Amino acid sequence: MSRVRAIAFATAFAVLASPASPEVSLPSAVQILGSVTNAARPISQALVIALDLNSFEAIQTYSTPDGSFILPPLRAGVYKIIALKHGFLPATTTIVPTKPDHRVSLKLQAEGKGKGKSSAQEIWEIRGSLPPDILREVDQVLAAAPQQVLSYEMPRVSGEMASMTAVANQTAAPAFAQTAVGVHSRLGETWQLGIRGDIQRFGDRTEGRPFEKVLAEASVMEMELRSSPTESYRVASTSSSWSYRDDLDKPGTRDAGLRSHNFEWEHGDARVNVRYFEHDNLFRTQQPGSDVIEIAGNTMLVQTRRNDIGVSLRVRQESVRTPESTPMRTADLSAHGRVEVGSSLVLLYGMGSRLGIDHSEVAPSTGFEWQFANDTSLVASASYKVLDRSAASTMPSLIVWSDDSQLLPQYSYSVGIVSSRNENNRVSAIVTLSAADSPVRVIFNDGVQQFWDGLLVDAGDLRRDVRLAYRHDFGDRFAVDLATTAGTATPAAVTGQMQKVYVTGDLQTIFTPTGTALAISYREIQQPRAENVRDYRSARMHVRVSQSLYLPIDVKLLLGLELARAENSPFLLDVAGTDETAKKYLGGLSLNF
Repeated sequence: MSRVRAIAFATAFAVLASPASPEVSLPSAVQILGSVTNAARPISQALVIALDLNSFEAIQTYSTPDGSFILPPLRAGVYKIIALKHGFLPATTTIVPTKPDHRVSLKLQAEGKGKGKSSAQEIWEIRGSLPPDILREVDQVLAAAPQQVLSYEMPRVSGEMASMTAVANQTAAPAFAQTAVGVHSRLGETWQLGIRGDIQRFGDRTEGRPFEKVLAEASVMEMELRSSPTESYRVASTSSSWSYRDDLDKPGTRDAGLRSHNFEWEHGDARVNVRYFEHDNLFRTQQPGSDVIEIAGNTMLVQTRRNDIGVSLRVRQESVRTPESTPMRTADLSAHGRVEVGSSLVLLYGMGSRLGIDHSEVAPSTGFEWQFANDTSLVASASYKVLDRSAASTMPSLIVWSDDSQLLPQYSYSVGIVSSRNENNRVSAIVTLSAADSPVRVIFNDGVQQFWDGLLVDAGDLRRDVRLAYRHDFGDRFAVDLATTAGTATPAAVTGQMQKVYVTGDLQTIFTPTGTALAISYREIQQPRAENVRDYRSARMHVRVSQSLYLPIDVKLLLGLELARAENSPFLLDVAGTDETAKKYLGGLSLNF
């Protein structure tokens, strides 16, 4: 009999055999509820097990997104409460039924950071006392990758709703309103469903009622159906539109917009994505609009303890809305590999390619990760296009600034340092130099920033940027998450006045004892425009505070401030033609249930 089983029997016998005081009777049922945390952050979807030390029967549940859990009423007995999640050491506590209600707090510690027994030894001792059905659940939790488990975090029924509006310091400033609603539920014991929607609208106050004339709006609807931590189906639709004018001296306005529909299937390391995307005037004079449909997928071909090889494929067809145009079809095929050399060096290698009817491109890549100090590594990567038989015209691309994996630049080099003890304590600094091979519109969309604001990068521009990220938990009460990027895009033959500049910064903090969260975002853009048209410059900062009201239901007060300064802005939402600073005071409520 294992050591933990012997200790369990001895504990149960000692407690149950002890003579009870005639004035105090033990409860016939025990209700246990509690929370699972790591430093200042709640741990969602942690497996929580209540093990009866007398009969060795086990009851299980999962922690909710806020880290809390409730076990069903248990018959009187001594219980060991166990919390498990991939990437963390197990946490345990023992409950003696001296009262009907018990509240426990389990704190998980990241692997490699704790002291005492190793994770493998603790899990081995726990496994020796669990029945086969619970063991299968434990194996599934411990075998899943951290990001897969984190996305599988829907309880039986939950939801959230948030609504915000803004009051500006100028009567002519556009009105703003945003509403988001989400519902999550579990279907049976394995299937889970989540639905979320979000809409933002900006209205012209000069036209009478604030939203009688909409200057810009964006909406998104997402649905996810998940059958296991490693298999899911996602459907999403987005739509955005806004009004602008190319020249401040011309009264006419134009409308721009984009719309997309996505379907994604994920199973383990394999993923298939189908997307339809259309846009109008997104690149202004470069093309009026187009319709794109693409099918993409990736999977891992070989995976061992020291190396792995994966492959991805994307087939794309784009039709430009002009009478003389013909559909343009391309196929992107890329492969990537990773091999460990010793205990501190990892080599990366791969190849990217783009094949079309009238052009082809091939770009091999390489890199390394060298751990030269405890929890600190030097990372570097490089790619260079060795074959480039481009067509006479190259279609522009749309990317988010934090993800440019779909691009195949003429060359790209990056180097940086990453230091990480665990996912909640991390700092990194990465420097990148690349040469754009096709027109690109870089958008800065993190859910708060205005969706219309972006940077147009032309073919041949040299992009230089520095990315810094810092995430740290200060004990169990305070956490900070900071990310910032500064970059330029300059034509290879011209410098100075033609330089394009962008600066972004995001800071998020949470103070657990008061339930206060702070989010600050900053965006600065300098965009040269056509000849005889003044350059566009803007700087925007958002400050938003979320404060729990500690009511019987989870209601939070949302307060915010937006400062915007725009010079020669083409967007009707800005104060065009002046250097005034516009202010908006935001307020609203959020509800979680």
